[in-house]
Amino acid sequence: MHSIIRGVLIGVAMLVALVACAQQPEDVPAAGQDRVAARFGDVEITEAEVEEAAGGQLLQLYQQMYQVKDRQLQAMIFDTLVDQAAAKEGISRADYLKKEVTDQIPAPTEEQIQQIKNQYKTQLPPDEAQARQQIIAFLQQQSGQQVEGALKARLFDAAGVEILLDPPRVEPVVEAASPARGPRDAPIVFIEYTDYQCPYCDRVQPTIRALRERYGDSMVHVFKNLPLPMHQQATLAAEASFCAQDQGKFWELHDWLFANKNNISRDTMVAQAEALAMDVEAFGACIDARTHQARVQADAAEAGSFGIRGTPGFVVNGRVVTGAQPLEAFIEIMDDELRRAGKPVPGAAEADAETGSDS
Repeated sequence: MHSIIRGVLIGVAMLVALVACAQQPEDVPAAGQDRVAARFGDVEITEAEVEEAAGGQLLQLYQQMYQVKDRQLQAMIFDTLVDQAAAKEGISRADYLKKEVTDQIPAPTEEQIQQIKNQYKTQLPPDEAQARQQIIAFLQQQSGQQVEGALKARLFDAAGVEILLDPPRVEPVVEAASPARGPRDAPIVFIEYTDYQCPYCDRVQPTIRALRERYGDSMVHVFKNLPLPMHQQATLAAEASFCAQDQGKFWELHDWLFANKNNISRDTMVAQAEALAMDVEAFGACIDARTHQARVQADAAEAGSFGIRGTPGFVVNGRVVTGAQPLEAFIEIMDDELRRAGKPVPGAAEADAETGSDS
């Protein structure tokens, strides 16, 4: 069963490129060594110079290496703990997993079956019985992943597992002027690099809202701009959002921009500024003077330096995440960050209570 989880994680990683607006790569800086990589005539090129030129491309490779190592490490730990638990109970590994995972998978309810049927009806076989069989198998697989994940969490917690493998991290700058929601000293700093006209950026907003609800004061959501050249009004919208911030209306205009991403213009934003009871004349003058052009450019340059060249992009406590990832992908990282910081993880106590764990 745990092979299912590993397969799903690998699949998610492969889909990253499909869930982001993208732009062409550019040179970005990265750390490196000062050893000489090439020499000709009186010219020397060091590894540090090569890494600086490669920049974000290397960072992406380092992240992939970390993800592979982390998946393998956790699988090895889980396998060992399952073997130990089975031996302690005097049963085989297969019997232990059957008892703790397979036998705990609930039968799908009729409501769940109908929900999946309605959601994916165009992708299901026309034969009713065959479609129902596929839906039930999907729901059981999904429940199995959740049950095994809960077992893994219990075993790791009971054994006091400490993951010392640290992911590659970048160092973004969070200034006092950076729009943010949540305590600035929160243990999770969640930075979003976005484009108001990117459909995937709009699509990920409910996920961000769900994260803010889940983590509360343990998370600060910092907003940064990455307008892409393919979206004609994105830069204008980014600069205008900072003009709204000057009047304390950043998040109000932020929400309107995403809701009206296909209807963004100077006139529509000025009209919305009036609806938000802003000083329309000052707002329009701020837009026309391109008062915040440098701020938007600085946000975009920082994103590029981290290898984020498409939107949406995120940095979670220095860990780069690209694309409109599902909620679970962010939760995995953010829960891990809280554990590393020795902070409580939301929902952990409730999960233990539901599974009857007293560990």
